[in-house]
Amino acid sequence: MSRLAELQQTFQQCLLSPPTELTQPWVRADGRAVPARQLAAYIYAYPARLKEVLANDYPALLMAIGEDAFDQLAQVYLDAHPSHYFSLRDFGGRLSGFIAGQTAYRELPWLAELARFEWALGQAFDAADAAVASTDDMAAIAPMNWPDLRFDIHPSVQRLNFIWNTPGMWAALTADEPTPVTASAGEAVPWLVWREQLTTRFRSLEPDEGAALDSLCAGVSFAEVCEQLTAFVDDAVPLRAATLLKGWIGQGLISGIRSRHST
Repeated sequence: MSRLAELQQTFQQCLLSPPTELTQPWVRADGRAVPARQLAAYIYAYPARLKEVLANDYPALLMAIGEDAFDQLAQVYLDAHPSHYFSLRDFGGRLSGFIAGQTAYRELPWLAELARFEWALGQAFDAADAAVASTDDMAAIAPMNWPDLRFDIHPSVQRLNFIWNTPGMWAALTADEPTPVTASAGEAVPWLVWREQLTTRFRSLEPDEGAALDSLCAGVSFAEVCEQLTAFVDDAVPLRAATLLKGWIGQGLISGIRSRHST
């Protein structure tokens, strides 16, 4: 190991596991501050920056529990899941599951769901760009080819199920003037999060639409989607499927349309 690599490794170890004695022989004493203060600044800055990232990714969560509690949550999360990512974008991805496993938050059972929703919003906004299909693309497909159609879902599409009034709580907590809102647990409701051009959007789904969209995401054919809809729609299944598909295309959820008959 080179001297530089050894020094880098030692410095990293000091940040991750701060030593009791901050005066280290490898920190030069001719800086603007004494060696112990120089090292202390970096030791403080590293977790502070990671906590700042979490606060930016989870503004509603921060508002819901307050700065002090959020700082404590961020610290125990950092202790349990040190960052191993090249990009800070991925650091907070485990927070929802982490909260769900913490006994300290059992009195706030909706908190993990709120974190999951906020993470989905960020993922939708940061997702890769992709082309979107149009109604003209659909019109160009011969009716005989429709049953075999398969669809590429836009990278920003996120599907979630909530038993709490999670999107409502998020909207209230992130408003310019936060308003009272109730968590009100109930039956699981399917929700959709996606990016339309540069705007992140979300909406609830009817049960049949949620099931059909999940099938499309799994790569099934249009015929299989229609078959699945028979569990929800008594008649006019093809019309319902075509209506849903038209809406998804209009909202930019579909990136591509494929058929084995396509040239």
